[in-house]
Amino acid sequence: MNDLSQRLKVLAGRYPGTMTELARRAQIDRSSLYKILNGKRTPNRAQLQQLIDALSLNQRQSAHLNALYVEQRSGAQTQRTDDALYELLQTALRSNDHPMDNMVVPNARSDADIEAAFCTRCFQGYQTVTQQLYLLLLRYLRSEENRPLMLSPFVGDYPLSSILINAFSAVAAPKPVCHLLRYVANDDSHDDLISNIRTVSRALPFLALHTMQYEARLSLSPFAGPLPGVLMPVYVLFPDIAVMMDFSLQKCICLTEPSVVQCLRLEFSRQYLEAPVLFALASDAHSFQEAMELSARMLNDRTESYYMRAQPPVSKFIDLDMIRRYAPQALGPLETMPGLADYMQTWLTAPYEFYFSEDGLTDFVRTGRMVDVDAALTGTLPPEARRELLLRMRDACERGTAVLRIVNNDAFPLDPRITVGVYRGQSMVFCALSDESDNGFCREYTMQHVALANRLADYMANLKDSNLVRTQKYTVEFIDFCLRLL
Repeated sequence: MNDLSQRLKVLAGRYPGTMTELARRAQIDRSSLYKILNGKRTPNRAQLQQLIDALSLNQRQSAHLNALYVEQRSGAQTQRTDDALYELLQTALRSNDHPMDNMVVPNARSDADIEAAFCTRCFQGYQTVTQQLYLLLLRYLRSEENRPLMLSPFVGDYPLSSILINAFSAVAAPKPVCHLLRYVANDDSHDDLISNIRTVSRALPFLALHTMQYEARLSLSPFAGPLPGVLMPVYVLFPDIAVMMDFSLQKCICLTEPSVVQCLRLEFSRQYLEAPVLFALASDAHSFQEAMELSARMLNDRTESYYMRAQPPVSKFIDLDMIRRYAPQALGPLETMPGLADYMQTWLTAPYEFYFSEDGLTDFVRTGRMVDVDAALTGTLPPEARRELLLRMRDACERGTAVLRIVNNDAFPLDPRITVGVYRGQSMVFCALSDESDNGFCREYTMQHVALANRLADYMANLKDSNLVRTQKYTVEFIDFCLRLL
């Protein structure tokens, strides 16, 4: 039993009437009142005030109860938020780890096979439903259609997410998608948009899809919109077909009447597509210069920034003198990049915290590859350059001029291709590095939401005191170990 419920139980015990009379006077049903007094349920703010009024408490007693309430709610909300932020980072940093254990993917030999699969409009059974949906997605992706696919708020469900991810991964041509992210309103803190951040994390697996143009928008109304009904609440709206399913994907109905499909799509657009944009995502891979320009717009010497990725920030400790000594071939291209000198100075002086992995550090020691610099500019750094950069990084870590910590890989594994950057007061950037030169250098996805960025910044600022990262002493000792490897 918590302090709030204990205090309420004591005060309720002093009430001269029965619990039934107290419940009636507080306008709370009796079973709920007993749960509140026994610590099985926390009252909301309105219920607490009704109990204060019903018990005729004085100002001091009222203030004490409200303080206990705020303390309890704050602690519980903080834990829920931390859990959700952990899930967000876990999902982002392991974004392509989404196996399909249960779905049987059909092998469609031709477009005619796909069209023939939809002579029947009603399907039953998990495998049948998932196969038909997969074929529909392939049909849509192979077409010349530019109108976006529209997904219901329930696509975070594992089976449907797996189907979508695999379908988009299998086809080279990008397609636009409108996906709903919803926040459940918190009765006691309407401005706390993180209360259901898991809806954001469910969308992040799509960041690994290099062929996808993704546009996500925010709907603040948890139950508004063109829901097909209680029995068929999941829907995927194609330009010419509306597919409606139950949660478990055991039954499926495909509506092809043009007026019905267009009505649903129009209603979807009216409800959601005028809502504030949550993500602004780059649809194409881009070069180091474009990535530099994106960072320069958000990073300055006053912006608190937090980064998490597999490789350490060795590029932060490189300067033009080192490039001149170890990679002179890069001087020509670098001198033609507008704003490079300012960017390097900002990157050197900006206050930031950086979390990285042991594997990323040893990979740099072994290969001399800096993942955040285009390989065409510097090539492979020689061992003496790696040693100099490691010594500079070790000195900064030991003197505390920068927060550099190794992530506990057992508790928080990092994807070597994914970087998460957080800029306090601005936004978050999820970057997927490309291993193929033909695909450009990287893809960056900017989540433009100040409140969300600030909460994630707070969370990452506290990581250094958690069991998710190693101590400063451990980090320095591991850098020493890597220096001995050179």
